[in-house]
This record gives sequence, C-alpha cells and structure tokens, in this order.
Amino acid sequence: MTTLSSDAFQESASHNIVEPAYLFLLQINSPQLDEPIFLVNNNEPVVSRGINYEPFPFEVVLPPDDGQKPQNLKLVTFNVHPEMINLIRQAVEPPTVLLELVTSEDLDFVEKRIDFMAVVSAQYDALNVTFDLASSSVFSRSTLRGKYTQSEFRGLFFALT
Repeated sequence: MTTLSSDAFQESASHNIVEPAYLFLLQINSPQLDEPIFLVNNNEPVVSRGINYEPFPFEVVLPPDDGQKPQNLKLVTFNVHPEMINLIRQAVEPPTVLLELVTSEDLDFVEKRIDFMAVVSAQYDALNVTFDLASSSVFSRSTLRGKYTQSEFRGLFFALT
C-alpha cells in the first residue's frame, strides 16, 4: 500500500478543479395560489437573494436557435405529486413562469432570466408533467403561416368596376 505525504496529497488535490453547477430557479405564479411556488432543479434547497427554493426534479427543454421569433419552451417535471395534477385541473387562468439560471458559485447573480412565459398547455401521466410555455405577449408569439387566396377569402378582396 502506498501512502502520500501531506505535500504530495495537497499537490495532487490542487489539480482537481471543480466546475460550478448551473441551476434553474423556477417561480410559478397563479391566482389560485396564495403565494408563488419557488423550485430549484437540485437535490438540496438553495437560497438566492433571500428566497428559499425547494428542490424539485425538473428539466428545461430549449427550442433550437433558428433566428425566428421566440418559440415555446418545455418544462418537464418528474416524480409527480397528486397535488400538482389537481392544481393543473383546477386552473382557471394559466400560471405565469419566471425561470432564472444561476451558478452554484454565486446563487445571487442571475446569468440568464426568462420572465415573459405563461403555461399554454400541460400533459401528464404517472411519471411526469410536461408544460408548454409560450410568451405571455401575443405580439411575440409565432402564428400559423399561409396564403390568403381570393377564392377562399372573398371578403378580403374586392374589385373596382
């Protein structure tokens, strides 16, 4: 069995660089809630800017960056609790979502913030819930593309005779 001196151990340990972890902080607001829900995709609770974020397994699926208008995000939560399903079923107005990206080095510094999203649909099963998030501004949402022809939309066209 080989043993290292304390100097050799310190030298070998100094070469192990630990990268900071990126964490998503999620805030869900809804008129049905007394107060917002604060979640973090981590195994332990974190405190950022004085707010306690509870650990909850979720994943953010970003759309491809194709240079078009902002597209929908997907938020997938795992280990679904029955209370979440009841909240989804009873929602009258869609909840709004604030998503912030921080690092484990500095939890109070927000690297990226997405604060203009609202839940437009939700699908769930026994294992997870998938939320489709779209911009809460109707002016930045993408719309269907198509052509208006005179034969299909006569009210849009007129002829001067």
